[in-house]
Amino acid sequence: MTTPNRWAIRDAGIATFYSLATGKPVTTLRTLKTSGLETTGETVYSRGGRGNPKLLGFSSNREAKLTLQDAVFDNKALAMLTGNNLVEGASDVVFIDTLTVNANATALSKTPVGSLIGVYKLNADGTLGDEVKFAAGTVATGEYKISGKNLTFFSGDFADGQKIAAYYSVTTDATAKTLKVTSDAFGKTFKVVLDCVVRDEYTKEDYAAQITIPSAKFEDTFNLALAAEGDPAVLDMTMDVLKDPLSNDMWMMKIFDEDQIS
Repeated sequence: MTTPNRWAIRDAGIATFYSLATGKPVTTLRTLKTSGLETTGETVYSRGGRGNPKLLGFSSNREAKLTLQDAVFDNKALAMLTGNNLVEGASDVVFIDTLTVNANATALSKTPVGSLIGVYKLNADGTLGDEVKFAAGTVATGEYKISGKNLTFFSGDFADGQKIAAYYSVTTDATAKTLKVTSDAFGKTFKVVLDCVVRDEYTKEDYAAQITIPSAKFEDTFNLALAAEGDPAVLDMTMDVLKDPLSNDMWMMKIFDEDQIS
């Protein structure tokens, strides 16, 4: 079929990021909620004569900006956004353990790394009460001893069933992913290809459309918004389109019939 001359679009597309150094894909985002490509320029005018009207226009400062919003957070996309590499491997995290005392003792549910950060009696409303101190020698009132995962308290300090909270570090498994923002790393530059679908106004048939941005840099301002109500958090990404060093192209769009590709 002949590709359309007039078409409509209602599609956020599928975005793929390619390394400029290797040409290899870094990640593909298939769950976009919205995408947008804003193109701007500036025009200054010569003015003169009676009424000082505009006489000639001089256009410059061509710019384009790509904005993407993903319904799902992608670790590699976040790493590109922050400018830091995604690190996979075991790592220490802080764990909060809510425990029940029986017979002046209780046991941690995880294996602690190093000394405990703190042990606290829990009030009836769940807030932190008095801190229970670590006993360097013989355990005294208001203190605890630890052996492995087992905690023991001074006899009579806690009734059976008393809740306590223990704060301590633990080690994750080897599949944990670490993302970070650092003071010396910023969003990187990639080639971006956005695949979407357009519909022919005349035949009502669908065609493939591909927008290619040879060079786009992540903006260095972004927001991670978390909330307990409303819609789930989304990943917002904004990129400034740069000029291709090999041409004047900033972005291009191709419409084609996938069924005609041999």
